[in-house]
Amino acid sequence: MDSVNVTAAVYEHNETVVSWPKNATTAAGPSSTYTALEAFTIGSVLFLVIVVTIVGNVLVCIAVCLVRKLRRPCNYLLVSLAVSDLCVALLVMPMALLYLILGKWPFGTFMCDLWVSFDVLSCTASILNLCMISVDRYYAITKPLEYGVKRTPRRMLICVSLVWLGAACISLPPVLILGNEHSTVDGVPHCTVCQNFGYQIYATLGSFYIPLTVMITVYYKIFRAARKIVLEERRAQSHLENSHCYLEISVKNGVGPVESKIAATAPERGQHGHRASSSASTVTTVSQYSRLLREPKPTV
Repeated sequence: MDSVNVTAAVYEHNETVVSWPKNATTAAGPSSTYTALEAFTIGSVLFLVIVVTIVGNVLVCIAVCLVRKLRRPCNYLLVSLAVSDLCVALLVMPMALLYLILGKWPFGTFMCDLWVSFDVLSCTASILNLCMISVDRYYAITKPLEYGVKRTPRRMLICVSLVWLGAACISLPPVLILGNEHSTVDGVPHCTVCQNFGYQIYATLGSFYIPLTVMITVYYKIFRAARKIVLEERRAQSHLENSHCYLEISVKNGVGPVESKIAATAPERGQHGHRASSSASTVTTVSQYSRLLREPKPTV
């Protein structure tokens, strides 16, 4: 291995895997598995994805900052989500694109640690932001009045801080305690996140499975609450339509059950003064509505 200082070697599956020392930055010989055309095509598509991601998230941040109606506490989490995705597009995806096309890590150990940390931090923050947004929507739908008062800018900023603090707790242990993987396979340096079993369980649960479980549960409850609201509105609307149709049919037929009932009860309530006047006004209103329905409608 030409310029690589090998410190240890382990043989697995007929491949020589060696540790990647701190002074190793490049490896001898080409290592990319793509042809020039394939590399150009993949690079162009992924570069377009990076540009679209950057532009879209920048527009979200600008819209919330400039439009007064969007500068509300409920949109703080959306801005935090846009910032986390913007960090992925700016700090993670370009290096990942070069790493994919070149087939090796050419930036050294320090940049490897930095890149992996930003990768875990940004992706975890994005997932936790989605989780927090789902919880925010759940309370906004199930407790609109109570939660609307509690959703202050200060509390939403605290929620955003908790999201990024949780993401930092998952991304920093490999850098501060465990260390990432700096390995060389057949003279080609590679950069991967810490493969410690305990950390993998901790990071996988904290950045994926727990937020996923929370989001599935919360959105299912949101679906049930929204469905209940829609059914209640339909039931109320149907009741109003049936009542209107019953009144219209009654007055079209002359003195129908509604008028008869009101007219019959009016004399009995006449002795109570206020009730009599109320009943009389009701009869007058119904009678006027009846006459309007009997009048012929003008033809165009």
